Amino acid sequence: MILDTEFLGNLVEQTPTAKQKAGELDATGIPTRVPAMVTWELYYGVSKAPEPKRHTLRDGYEKLLQSLPVVEMDASLARKAGTLRGRHTRSDSLPNLDGADSMVAATGLTLDEPVVSNDEDFKDVDGLTVETY
Repeated sequence: MILDTEFLGNLVEQTPTAKQKAGELDATGIPTRVPAMVTWELYYGVSKAPEPKRHTLRDGYEKLLQSLPVVEMDASLARKAGTLRGRHTRSDSLPNLDGADSMVAATGLTLDEPVVSNDEDFKDVDGLTVETY
């Protein structure tokens, strides 16, 4: 199960639906992992947050990420993500996928694992299963 930035952010913010989903995932024992690009996106958010919140976010993400394996970006994932992003950018009907979202989607497709997210941009990625919360 691939965990998206939005889901991890909601966990750190203690959003009830995200906490419930995390409990469900823990109970099933299904392995969860985080794409390296999600780590990048989380820390981008930390660095632009106002000072009082910055420490809270960083501490929360550090705690979460300690227990989650990371899927590193390699050339194959980068090609797939670039192709997805280009296809969505070219399309008049598909939502735009930014670099991080295209990498998360490519990771889910490559590993044949669902992505946990409420991000609407994922719903129109062909072949990708999205678990909302």
